[in-house]
Amino acid sequence: MKNLYPLTRLLLLALGLCTFTASWAQSDQYLHFDRSNDYIQLDNGSQYIDDATEVSMTGWFYTDELVYGQGMMGFRGSNGFYLIQLDNGTLECRYHNSTGFYEYVGPAFTMLPEVWQHVAWVYDGSEVKLYIDGVERGSVAAAGTFELDNIAFVMGESLLPGLSFKYGGRMDEVSVWSKALSQQDIMDIMENEIDPSSEKLELYYKFNQGLPGGDNTTITTLKSEVGNGERDARLIGFDLTGETSNFNGTLDVGFQAITFGQLSNKLTTDMPFELEASASSNLPVSFSVVSGPATINGNTLTLTGQAGEVKVQASQGGNATFSAAEDIVNTFQVINPQENVPEIDLRHPMATDVKVLSLSPIRLAAISNIAYPELFSVQSVSFEIDGTTIMADDWKNEHYTAWWAPPAYGNYTMTITATNNFGASATRNVSFTVVDQSADETVNAISGEHVYSSRPVAIVEAILPSHLGAYDQIIATMDVTCESNNCDPWDRVAQLEVKGHNGEWVEIIRYITPYGVPCNHSIDLTDFSSLLQGKVTFRITYNTFANGFVYTLDLDYRAGEPTHKYSSVSPLWTRTYDFGNPDNLQPVETRDASYPSNAMTSKLKLISTGHGWGENNTDNAAEFHDDTHHVWVNGQQTFTQRNWMDCNPNPDGCQPQNGTFFHDRAGWCPGAIAPWFDFDMSPYVNQGNVELKYIFDEDYTDFCHPNNPLCQSGVTCPNCDDGFNPHLIVASYLITFADSPLDGSVVLTSVEEALQNEQLAFNIFPNPSKGLFNVRISEVVKNVDVRVTNSIGQLVKQYRDNQASPTLTIDLQGYARGIYFVELLTDKGTGLQRVVIE
Repeated sequence: MKNLYPLTRLLLLALGLCTFTASWAQSDQYLHFDRSNDYIQLDNGSQYIDDATEVSMTGWFYTDELVYGQGMMGFRGSNGFYLIQLDNGTLECRYHNSTGFYEYVGPAFTMLPEVWQHVAWVYDGSEVKLYIDGVERGSVAAAGTFELDNIAFVMGESLLPGLSFKYGGRMDEVSVWSKALSQQDIMDIMENEIDPSSEKLELYYKFNQGLPGGDNTTITTLKSEVGNGERDARLIGFDLTGETSNFNGTLDVGFQAITFGQLSNKLTTDMPFELEASASSNLPVSFSVVSGPATINGNTLTLTGQAGEVKVQASQGGNATFSAAEDIVNTFQVINPQENVPEIDLRHPMATDVKVLSLSPIRLAAISNIAYPELFSVQSVSFEIDGTTIMADDWKNEHYTAWWAPPAYGNYTMTITATNNFGASATRNVSFTVVDQSADETVNAISGEHVYSSRPVAIVEAILPSHLGAYDQIIATMDVTCESNNCDPWDRVAQLEVKGHNGEWVEIIRYITPYGVPCNHSIDLTDFSSLLQGKVTFRITYNTFANGFVYTLDLDYRAGEPTHKYSSVSPLWTRTYDFGNPDNLQPVETRDASYPSNAMTSKLKLISTGHGWGENNTDNAAEFHDDTHHVWVNGQQTFTQRNWMDCNPNPDGCQPQNGTFFHDRAGWCPGAIAPWFDFDMSPYVNQGNVELKYIFDEDYTDFCHPNNPLCQSGVTCPNCDDGFNPHLIVASYLITFADSPLDGSVVLTSVEEALQNEQLAFNIFPNPSKGLFNVRISEVVKNVDVRVTNSIGQLVKQYRDNQASPTLTIDLQGYARGIYFVELLTDKGTGLQRVVIE
């Protein structure tokens, strides 16, 4: 493995490039990358070479096959220094900083399949140079200082939003230097292992860890030979078992490693339990308690009955054959079930006047959750007022609601009790006054929230009026201003959502930002009155690479008695759909709605904004295509939606702007709130189940779509694989009105899809996340296809898990912050969930 294969030597000799000896100093161990989801990341690795006037990267690579798009190693961000394999072994070598962009492209077969090659990419202050196996293959003039701010050093991937350039093959002996290596330096590195104390050696990874081909799942970092652990890099996506996606090679016969699985958290009342660990040498492993409320006898651990953190160490001291193994310390928590009680967050009513023009049941709402959910759950939540206890409905998402009829106007005290699964409870009290009058009032819900490239999601909470039937109109005024007079120059999709007291997010405003100017807007939100009361959470989502905008939202509550006191909001279609995809021209699911018996009237609210355009989309769809869609009710084409807007003059008066704001568009204009289409569903509230279909314009097909078998890049269309195809971002809800309490109309998918989605239940955690999150599937499925799209429908990551693991790890680190959609396709159907990347 240390030797270059004869094919490599023959090729180089035939080209007259060099002669060399047959032995090379590459260690016998290496790490294999499976080109699926494996890579290594050192966060802010750029700090070690920031402001360097010279820099070098080296490493050994064994590429499994020559395929397009394999990130090898480097720093990639606003500036960069990195290597990517393209088609046929072409090697793209880049360096860019504030002074310019410098690139050398190694020709086809620079990288060869299934042979070890040594690669060095060097900047010496005046040139960048590529060396393969110690031979200079090319250079380009370059200048400037290596200026990188908080950019990760990544091996096996090229991190950039919208790209997934994973490496497939073996890697060994990677180093980064804050100096320019000479050809002789590189030859010395190839012939002799690097001395970790070498001058200006900043990062050095030998890959000599674990048991080759064995169970290395306890290893989470790649050890750096430089530093004291702070330069160790995270192993992401690796299976760390078996021959691939794992450490492999030939092991030093004296090496041994310990496998000690993570210990779960325990209760103070738990009985003694046995510890299990093994050494690759098969020598016995010993255990000791480093700290915490526990004792150990042999491999039996006994808890003392006190709460606290326990650290247990597994050791194997070696013998005449094996060196001592590295100790493994396992940490877990011991929790007292009587002390770990639920948290309670009051949501409605608040400690204020509750405005009720005529006495009727009012909503009670709270959020309750509990720490250590693997051991604890919230068993029940109740509301007690004047000696009457009302058990709350559990919405299965930490939200709890109930209805209470005040017997008279006046003062009341409510006690909320949340009980855990061991019978321990927490309480919270709130006093409020039920009054029979209301007046106009304006409430500031969002105040100066700056949403920009580094903060694409802003979540804020507001205290709104507590009321029932006291306001007949709610008008929102939204001001969008610029931070430091620096507005985002482009039109981008922004969404304002509110979380209902049942825990569901509802989009209430779809906004497309203006071209580089501030604006203000107003919209009637009366239909969402049931959501805009008490303590509520708002979420602004805005994906941008620029300075963004500052959002302020005021809500004007107009006093008056509405036609119906009660209303509810039920999601209908809320996702991004392909438009004109030849494989599925009508992708929107059929929905069945069943109204509650007390429903009086109803309306369907619908937004669908079209996005994607250019030569690779037939007729500039969907942004610049005039389309008419329809809503079908019970098998009949019932409602017509001409999804087209006149943008000059701007419908919200937001002009002049920069750019092409004046062009008409599909359901939106830059610098305007996208309008809701309202359709009257009242005739159907007493007809039992109602079948609803949203049918896209049947005259449109995107013939440049990759799913069109007749599309030919450069012939019928410029690029059939462009990927930014037409799509519609859809939000739609059924609003139901009544004169007595209701918790929402029941909206279902078709029977078949409902069954599939029930079988395919999955959850995402943590959510929100920093980019690395898990998907846990609750049922056994076969062959999971994973698709991740961003908020405007672009596919950012796709792969297939043939093993159908119950828990999948998805890595979006380095991608833009914002909302992404994770779709799973399996033999038991599909599922779709949203994840927020902070």
